[in-house]
Amino acid sequence: MTDQPNNIEPDDAGRVRPFAAILQDINGGEFATQIAGDMQDLVTAVRDLGRKGTLTLKFEVAPRKGSSTALNVTARRDLKMPAEEPIESVFFADSGGNLLRDDPRQLALPDLRTVTRGQPDGGDLRRAGQ
Repeated sequence: MTDQPNNIEPDDAGRVRPFAAILQDINGGEFATQIAGDMQDLVTAVRDLGRKGTLTLKFEVAPRKGSSTALNVTARRDLKMPAEEPIESVFFADSGGNLLRDDPRQLALPDLRTVTRGQPDGGDLRRAGQ
């Protein structure tokens, strides 16, 4: 115990504490619960949309002011859900910069009407190849 500051005992022969155990200690386990929910939401969205997303965890460790042994551990999570497919439509611009569904340079066809045999205006109907 001669080389240890403030009477800190060495750990069990260099044993590394599992990260999951440390994660459970952050904010009483609330952070671990939040990222578990984030992961579940992310997996569901990726399966539904067929696109990738990310869950990034960032930990910052800093010395605690006024203590030579205590450390502040700050945990952050950044969830980026998959982007949905953009909605796309075709438009044409007129000379004034307005967007229109129909090309203003193309001649418009007259409105179509339904004609059946026996109607007064249906006399000039022909079969293909005649």
